[in-house]
Amino acid sequence: MSENSENTTPSLSQYFGRDSGASDQLDFTSNLSDTSNKLNTLKLDDNHLEPENKNEPVVCRLFLDNASQSKDPTAPFFDYFGSGPDAALNQNSVDKNAMMPNLDIPAMMDSGYESRVAVGSEAERRRDAWIPSEQTRQILIKCVTSTPGTFFPERECLTMPGVLLEEELGDSVGEAVTVCLGEAEAAERRIITANDVTQDERGLRELVQAGAYRAAINLTSRLLEIYGQGRGRAGHPSKHSSHSLQLWFTRIALLVKTKLFSIALAEAETFGELDKPDIFYQFYPEMYGDRPGSIASFSFRLLLAELPMHCGNFIDSLPRLFNLWSIVKQIQNNLQAGLCEDGNQMGISESDRSNSERLWRSREIRLVHSIIDCAICLKNFQLAIDLTKEICEIDVANKHTLLSALGRLHLIVGDIVGAETSFNKASSYTEEKGMKDRKLEVRSLIDRGLLCIANKNYNEALNFFQEAKSIEPNKTMILNNMAVCHMYSGRLKDAISILESAIAANPPQALHESVILNLCTLYDMESSKGRMKKFALLRQISRYQADAPTTILEKLYG
Repeated sequence: MSENSENTTPSLSQYFGRDSGASDQLDFTSNLSDTSNKLNTLKLDDNHLEPENKNEPVVCRLFLDNASQSKDPTAPFFDYFGSGPDAALNQNSVDKNAMMPNLDIPAMMDSGYESRVAVGSEAERRRDAWIPSEQTRQILIKCVTSTPGTFFPERECLTMPGVLLEEELGDSVGEAVTVCLGEAEAAERRIITANDVTQDERGLRELVQAGAYRAAINLTSRLLEIYGQGRGRAGHPSKHSSHSLQLWFTRIALLVKTKLFSIALAEAETFGELDKPDIFYQFYPEMYGDRPGSIASFSFRLLLAELPMHCGNFIDSLPRLFNLWSIVKQIQNNLQAGLCEDGNQMGISESDRSNSERLWRSREIRLVHSIIDCAICLKNFQLAIDLTKEICEIDVANKHTLLSALGRLHLIVGDIVGAETSFNKASSYTEEKGMKDRKLEVRSLIDRGLLCIANKNYNEALNFFQEAKSIEPNKTMILNNMAVCHMYSGRLKDAISILESAIAANPPQALHESVILNLCTLYDMESSKGRMKKFALLRQISRYQADAPTTILEKLYG
């Protein structure tokens, strides 16, 4: 594939708001006794997101909880069943927390700040292409045609962002350790802070890769001071660059990752839908000449469209996502009509046009995955199923995993026959194409296990998960599934043992939010004296993690 095309295996949900990716949100609570209904809080771990576009000059890509990455484009929203930490599910319901998209920060940071395409190249033009609204287009024309220094747009036409957090964030895990375990134990905690790294992009990358997300937020605040967009600068005019907007992109993603939703919404509000004139190169002719296009990346646009969904306001995200889709469709129509992406008649070669069509097709696929995520969160399962079927015909390279995802959607709505049909189609497709891959085999086994759970055959489901474990023994998600099966079968101690063993064997990876929340729930079900076991988990988190969402810390406090 051309270096100018984007990754064509996007994940269902590119971004990270939840710490529990959306999934196979199957509701089995109606099958349990009153005691085992506590399993409402159990959920399965998610697979890891495939890094998104490798060509956009991003500060860092949206990130997941663990650095390892799955090639499976539909894993994040379909490798759970159960519910989120505090929701009691009704039949065929889906927990909002568990459906929230996740952020893959290490993947974001892998690309760093280095530009992936040459300045002034066709690839750069293609990557930055966008269609502004008519009002914005008229203002941009005035910017380009007016004598320098004579045209000044109204203030409402400017974004004027600024950092709203008045103080730097502290160590929330350290504070929890102090309260629960004492100052002496807290004094032994060693984490990297914004003061321990270089005050630049390299330092930001180092913090994110270490999982020190709150410290990374602090550093973005310092770096935005350079652009006059730091503390106290909200509402003041300033100039944008690809670098400053990528800092904002990273900062907002980090705020969502750490569940600081109110701050993320407040700081993102000034950007709107990234349609204001100062978001485009034409607004700065003295800096960029006649260079066209959007300074903000497509990923930033998608993040802002999804932001309400990350914060639980799913109904607000859907029109934003559909609006983005309409613009992407218009760009594709322009290309097919022999025009440039924005509709002008500048000639481009057939090779470049082909690369552009491939790029925008991959972006459309990413966008539709996000719409599917949002539809699932809204329990509009028919829309999710219809769009998944549509994507199966567009994203042929990933048809096998999409068919699997379609089967899991059928399970969510209780259509076991439809689920089995989709799973069989996925298996037949892989056999027809001669596709032999360990990950596909594991996925198929998990599909069969979920189907057994839907039929209340928990022991048979456990056999499928154990077979999957024999192929990928260190995959936390499989171990989590096995623990849930033991729980449903009444083997509480076995369920606890599996999760405890997973954490002991690989603490950095297994200390995932869904695993910790599941284990805390199992401790509560085992005994009213599970507090000390929760404190032991807190010690593990303190030792191996720089940050933890408040949902985990609150569960451990309890």
